[in-house]
Amino acid sequence: LVKEGNGFDTHYLCDIFFLTKNREIVLVDVTGLDNVDKVTKKVDNHVGFMSDIAGNENMAQEFEWRSVVLAPGLKGKDTVEVPKEARKSIRVIQGRAAREYLRGLQQMYRYTRQFEDDEEDDEEDDEEDDEEDD
Repeated sequence: LVKEGNGFDTHYLCDIFFLTKNREIVLVDVTGLDNVDKVTKKVDNHVGFMSDIAGNENMAQEFEWRSVVLAPGLKGKDTVEVPKEARKSIRVIQGRAAREYLRGLQQMYRYTRQFEDDEEDDEEDDEEDDEEDD
């Protein structure tokens, strides 16, 4: 755990984590990054963490571990690949799909984006996302 500025503990890798009925620990990392290389670095951090967990007998046997990286800022044409060996435990959800998972926060996302100069880019992103959904 890492100490935040307010003195509370937080996990260094994820923003949200929870335990399912099936004894799966799910780590959710929500990122505002819109750069493929930087999001890929986040994914690599998750891969490293999962590798560490696999090497810890107690942790690996007690729970099934999963990671989800939500990257709503990544454009439809940008893709972050999860290494083949980690695809069972790590997912990257980006663009419109990530915003759908964050529905309650979608209004805030749009509100903050209105201050950017490139609103036309947002419209192009939405069109690209629509094409991907088809």
